[in-house]
Amino acid sequence: MPISSGLNSDNIRVGIVLPEDKINRTSLSWSSGMKITGNIPGLETTQNLDLSIDAGKLRINGIAGTPLIDQLILSCPDKVENLSAEYGIHIDPVIAGRGFHWEKPISVDFPGELKITIQDEQIKIVNTVNVEAYVACVATSEMGAEAPADLLAAQTVVARCWSLALAEAKHLSEGFDVCNDDCCQRYQGTSFLTEHSLKAAVDTKGEVLIYDNKIIDARYSKNCGGMVEAYDTIWEGGMVPYLIPLWDAPKQRPGYAVDDFDDLWNYDEAYCSSKRFESVNLAGMLGKVDVSGSYYRWEQTMSKADILKNLKKYTGLTWQRLDGIRIMERGPSSRIKYLFLDGIDQKGQAAEQMVKSEYGIRQMFSESFLYSSAFIVKNDASLKDDDHVVLRGVGWGHGVGLCQMGALGMALDNINYKKILSHYYPGTTFIKL
Repeated sequence: MPISSGLNSDNIRVGIVLPEDKINRTSLSWSSGMKITGNIPGLETTQNLDLSIDAGKLRINGIAGTPLIDQLILSCPDKVENLSAEYGIHIDPVIAGRGFHWEKPISVDFPGELKITIQDEQIKIVNTVNVEAYVACVATSEMGAEAPADLLAAQTVVARCWSLALAEAKHLSEGFDVCNDDCCQRYQGTSFLTEHSLKAAVDTKGEVLIYDNKIIDARYSKNCGGMVEAYDTIWEGGMVPYLIPLWDAPKQRPGYAVDDFDDLWNYDEAYCSSKRFESVNLAGMLGKVDVSGSYYRWEQTMSKADILKNLKKYTGLTWQRLDGIRIMERGPSSRIKYLFLDGIDQKGQAAEQMVKSEYGIRQMFSESFLYSSAFIVKNDASLKDDDHVVLRGVGWGHGVGLCQMGALGMALDNINYKKILSHYYPGTTFIKL
């Protein structure tokens, strides 16, 4: 199964620790029974290495007499059938939720090869790992140990499709194919693997969805909010035939969510609706990295002063005042494509600034990252006089493709993973490579 980066192999390269993480010391460890190979002698005498930066090179503590080196390469077997929880080389720390509101350091175990170098005076770690091992870890990183088998199977197939299609290829210039975080796919190695999740990976090995004889670009997000969004609302490149708007429910309704936001707010028949999970342990099913909170419906208050700080941060503009927000265009799920901020600039003149893209809007209206761009300004009528903005919104994420909480709702209704996938990617065909 070659991937799109041109590696022509069954492996994928994942950026684990990046220069932007500002990590200049890290620890590596492994169990005594783990067979570790590498580019330095003496690995058989230790199970712990501490790395730091010294004069632009790596200093390795843990093996006496090791000189300063430019790069460290360590490897362990990565065949998917041999994986287990906490199998591999343990790294502490690794950043999870990079740039999002749930960002925090965690420690993670990785199978395969680790290449540790220095870039921009910071430690950089790239994990080269078998694609099947990678998708097994992604499924359990995105989901919790208690997730239903059909949800895990669906997430595994989606992760495999996304990896092999590699449609965005954001990181090739950085020397790897994907990163380990929500920018690409959440990959936390084997740390949260269970027999349950690993079985889903092994049972679906090689299974993908295709459209027009190509592996699909299987986008997904946490919670669509009731309607799956269209690809071309979020990204450029035009419509994608299998990434289209649809009501995330057993029965389709007429029209789109954008037609009436109040009606959408009150809609609770969706597979991802909060009412379906009132007696469900969401942390156990969706993983422990996400913060606890509302996914389907939410409200958030942000001061105008903080929005003006973001305006300066992301555009370089300094304004005295924010007076209004004009929402110009929405996609079918009600996610905003672009809007205008109105206010007074530093010279005392009336000013306006466009904020475009779902991503840019979520940056602007949060101290870290807003749940989604599907919102209304609740205090719009009094906004000019208020010192804050109140947003009422739906969903978490871009909303395109598989809705993870909707897929959970379907799985809890005992719907087979293949039917779950055909719901979110209509017109696609199931094959086994």
